[in-house]
Amino acid sequence: MRLYKMELYKICSKKLFICSAIAALTIIILYSGIFVVNAETTINDVKYTGLQAVKMDRKITEEWKGVLTDEKVAQIVERYGFPSGVSENRNYFLDKNFLNNFVMREFSDGYFHGRDDYHVATHVYPIAETELGKASEATGKPIVLEYGYGWNVFNNILEIGCMVGIPFVLFALSPIFSEENYINMRQILFTTKEGKTRAVTAKIMAGITVAVGAYAVILTLDFVFVWSVFGLDGRDCLHQWVMEENYVYTWNNYHNISTMYIKDFIRLAVVFCFIGIIEAASIILYFSAHCNSPFQSVIISALCLIAPVCISTIWRGNFNSIIFIVSQLFDMLLLGIAFMSFVPDLPGRAGKTAIKALCCILPLSVGIYFRRMFPFYYTIPLMLVLTEGYHDIDIYLSRYPWIRGMIFLVAVFSSAAFIVCSHKKYRSL
Repeated sequence: MRLYKMELYKICSKKLFICSAIAALTIIILYSGIFVVNAETTINDVKYTGLQAVKMDRKITEEWKGVLTDEKVAQIVERYGFPSGVSENRNYFLDKNFLNNFVMREFSDGYFHGRDDYHVATHVYPIAETELGKASEATGKPIVLEYGYGWNVFNNILEIGCMVGIPFVLFALSPIFSEENYINMRQILFTTKEGKTRAVTAKIMAGITVAVGAYAVILTLDFVFVWSVFGLDGRDCLHQWVMEENYVYTWNNYHNISTMYIKDFIRLAVVFCFIGIIEAASIILYFSAHCNSPFQSVIISALCLIAPVCISTIWRGNFNSIIFIVSQLFDMLLLGIAFMSFVPDLPGRAGKTAIKALCCILPLSVGIYFRRMFPFYYTIPLMLVLTEGYHDIDIYLSRYPWIRGMIFLVAVFSSAAFIVCSHKKYRSL
């Protein structure tokens, strides 16, 4: 415990850690404030902005709260009409509020796809004839009307927070092992009475604690902000209309992510983002144990976290190219590199090289064999925190119902493997 506290203090007392934490928190807070500053609503020809707009939208929604009916839709249109005001400077209807905008999008012939592509609604359709109504009937889930916009905000802040949190963890954890290699302090530290095993374990525990703490702060700030400003209504609303997506997906007889309860989607996002942060931390710890300086550790870790997404985006049009396939299986490649830590010292250099090559080839071979039925690409940290990727994962569910659980298990296994291999590598130096 003494070593653990010392290592934790060593990480948190660095100027880079403090500056990175301040920068990350500033970005998250400023991004959260955008949702309040940009809030606008028009109710009975009176325009509200900022926090007052949010309060008024929440207030008018309370009257029709509950399971949506055709009568409620008609009453909303009679009370507030359809949005119709358009300006060249704004990419939305100027006179919309939470209720009439929802009715227009889901139950009328109106739409707004851009300043040059919109149609002012003229009438509403019966709920049963709309895509949302058909989805509700097919899935047995009622269309619940509540002010669920807060969950949209929660998801956006969580995603951006984790995207900011990964670089913070990168700067915080990269020096854990590499700094001691750089200043030649490793051998001195390993002569303490606690020994190598306890010293390395304490470093890893401190690093994972920082990653878990960073995620806890992001999640707590996000939850408190949304709860205090937007409220937590809408948990039983459907994902599609809370997230304001254009369409309800019809495949698999509407049983897909668009008709998932928003509470289930948020729970999924919270778990996957957590695993993404932990996996990123474990990769950073692994390369920190291998590098001779913090600068090397930061560069190599950053490349390993970002490269697969960049390569996959650039080469997406050529699905059969070797480069694209490798980008899709990058997590398996990294696992193969990590397993090299277990290759023993052999007298012949050729034999050792052959075994190391085999460590990389075997995981890649497994990935190539199963890549058409399992999306290995979505087990890398950045894809775990990008909720847009959940739609792609959802497509696999119709054939492989176990896919989400398997992605979770593979990501957990990868994290554990990187941690074990970093421990093994640093002790053997």
